Amino acid sequence: MMQLKVGVLRGTVFISAGLLAASVTAFGEHRMISVGDRRLSIGCDGEAGSATVVLIAGGGRTAKDWAKVQPAVSKFTRVCSYDFAGFGESDKAASKMQSAGEVVDDLHGLLKASGEKRPFILVGHSVGGIYARGFVTKYPRDVAGLVFVDSAHEQQALRFHELDPSWQALDEESALWGLFVKPGQRLKWQTELPLIVLGHGRPIQGPKKVTEATAIGRERIWRELQQDLAKRSTHGEFRVAEKSAHMIHLDQPELVIQAIRNVLNK
Repeated sequence: MMQLKVGVLRGTVFISAGLLAASVTAFGEHRMISVGDRRLSIGCDGEAGSATVVLIAGGGRTAKDWAKVQPAVSKFTRVCSYDFAGFGESDKAASKMQSAGEVVDDLHGLLKASGEKRPFILVGHSVGGIYARGFVTKYPRDVAGLVFVDSAHEQQALRFHELDPSWQALDEESALWGLFVKPGQRLKWQTELPLIVLGHGRPIQGPKKVTEATAIGRERIWRELQQDLAKRSTHGEFRVAEKSAHMIHLDQPELVIQAIRNVLNK
């Protein structure tokens, strides 16, 4: 029986690196791990427990985004964050922009080569949620739980294009992000893993000026897609970060930390 809990927590639209900059410093036990012909940067903290938490940044972002989350999580379990190929301290990838599948394979290779112990709790922000779903699909035995932090949704490009074609293109770049670009495509992903979905409560300021109608429609669609993700787990829960826009882990890191603890306890 599917359980969908909707909670309001008090106390893209995924945004690229050029729009936001986190003024935080590096942290964690830093290592450069060889994955194929390049090295990826990974930082881990905490003692090994029942699961290892893996923090996956949004598109074009780096491990530094998790500076308000990782230290707190390290107090109750092992936790790691890393830089995508071509970002932060990691070596460049062969291609200018990796596909979602390539990012997933990189992460799997990184975790294996680093010796970090499974199972993993994957915490994905923005497009990192798509990467987490791809990882679960390809390596289901490696994952024990999920937290989506204002996650991108595979159907969002199609929904946003219907809302305003001039604002959302259905192109090769969108497809590389893992977004569906062929009309009629639908997300079939389902899971029985514990899952908490955190959705933003404050409107997102997008990269382009849009009409008021488009902005309102965009927020409505985004909320519907967040709720849809929560419904895709038999143990799914949807929570709203009332004081946050897209960067919940920077605006209200305590909500992300609590969600990780809740999933770990399950």
